[in-house]
Amino acid sequence: MLKYHIDKIPDLRLSEPMALDLSLSEAIAGAPGVFLVSETEAEFRAMKGRITGTLGREGTDVMVDVTVGYEVPLSCVRCLEAFVRKGEVGERTLFFHEKNATADELERYGKDGWVDLGPWVRELVLTDLPFYPLCDEACKGLCPECGENRNTGSCSCHPEG
Repeated sequence: MLKYHIDKIPDLRLSEPMALDLSLSEAIAGAPGVFLVSETEAEFRAMKGRITGTLGREGTDVMVDVTVGYEVPLSCVRCLEAFVRKGEVGERTLFFHEKNATADELERYGKDGWVDLGPWVRELVLTDLPFYPLCDEACKGLCPECGENRNTGSCSCHPEG
């Protein structure tokens, strides 16, 4: 689970930070309110990977330092074949209590004291994915005439010229 109460997060002035080592698919898919309208829990359960790092606080400021290793199934935009994108993204950030946060500080938690890392980790993974996913840089795509995948065979269509 990626939701922690401020009282359960160790104060770094008194002790060591809390170690994180979680399954990416279970942590993200199990986090409430993480999905956009067009996304489904099943899509996030298809992800594989790990979330590792530390979590600690100084007063009400919560420090998070994570590395997310992921394997995400995607579809190539040229040939429409499915492939798996592997990657790793790391980030360190501060979550501020809502009353102490300024308008430009996006990472904050509310008056209830719960720090929800789910949407933040989801955003880390999604912003690391390519906007134009390709199975291979040399992908030849589909034939515009017959739709044959040019990576797996050739077609009898004549190129325009």
